[in-house]
Amino acid sequence: MIPKIVLIEDDLLLAENTKTILELNQFECEVAHKGQLGVELVQSFKPDLVVCDIMLDEVDGFEVLKRIRAIPEFIYLPFIFLTARADFWDKRKGMNLGADDFLTKPFMSKDLVETIHARLELSSQKKESVGLEIRKNAVDVFYHISSHEYLTPLNGIVNLSKMAIEMLQNSQVNDALSLIEGISISGNRILRTTRKLLWYNQLSNNNNPWRNATSGTVNILALHHQIYDTLKKGSSMPFEFSFKSNINILYGYDEVLLEFVLTELYQNIIQYANHAHKVYIDTRLENNHLLMIIRNHYLGNYTICTNDVKPFFQAHNPKDMNGTGLGLYIIQEWVRTVHGKMEVSAQNNLFEIILKIPVSNF
Repeated sequence: MIPKIVLIEDDLLLAENTKTILELNQFECEVAHKGQLGVELVQSFKPDLVVCDIMLDEVDGFEVLKRIRAIPEFIYLPFIFLTARADFWDKRKGMNLGADDFLTKPFMSKDLVETIHARLELSSQKKESVGLEIRKNAVDVFYHISSHEYLTPLNGIVNLSKMAIEMLQNSQVNDALSLIEGISISGNRILRTTRKLLWYNQLSNNNNPWRNATSGTVNILALHHQIYDTLKKGSSMPFEFSFKSNINILYGYDEVLLEFVLTELYQNIIQYANHAHKVYIDTRLENNHLLMIIRNHYLGNYTICTNDVKPFFQAHNPKDMNGTGLGLYIIQEWVRTVHGKMEVSAQNNLFEIILKIPVSNF
């Protein structure tokens, strides 16, 4: 496969010559002449490496690097700066922002090509190392999943089913119904876990799990109360929600998918909640986006930010692991596919998730 390069350079002649050099050396190259256009090109073209001039008008190379590194998909994207001066402070600033290498203008074609090949090779090794670590972590987590997320509810289903059958045989219908409700809760727990693992597998293979999602009308208020009741029945600890909303109907989304997203968000927010405080949920329309703010006080001593959200990540003590650690990661990937934004923050015992997704036809 031909490596893809994004070149961000405002000198038109230099950009044209550099693009020619790269293409003659079997690289596919796209060029942007302004910083922000370069960031947008990276998002659409999805290159294997970026070559960027530092001295750009409006948005300079340092800001370009910051904006690219702020996108989770491109945290490890190889980035080479072009600079007209070998300034120590420029290099230090660039390295602090996550630059991989520098080339001083004027540069030899040989130096450019060799530097790119070297960085692509290191990037390939890093991806393989990260992939191995994620797979190792996934195996470790699966043992916990087997106990917490599969065997426990499966045992509950088997045992409750036996008891429910005996009660129905003895005409104890009301008692049997309460057990059947417990069976339903356990079944839904297994369904959520399996769905997350299947979606994660598709994401790992660069497939969109939601490509066949339908577009319809969702009653947000009714859906919220439905999820709240389900979580309440399945929780061994008390919790209360404070729910505010200036909208009732959301158009253009799959209700089943949205139910999963909200259930995962609420589940994450209540899992280690301090039950002396209510969970705060504010849903409103803002600039043609559905803005949802979910906040609570939590127990334990840990911090988390948006960049920490990765497959199988657990912010709390791994010995207390409960769940797959995939919920927020999968929601983050879904939000990206609908061109929205998710921010996560946990510090000083305050956990907050801000979800922003585009809407239409309110």
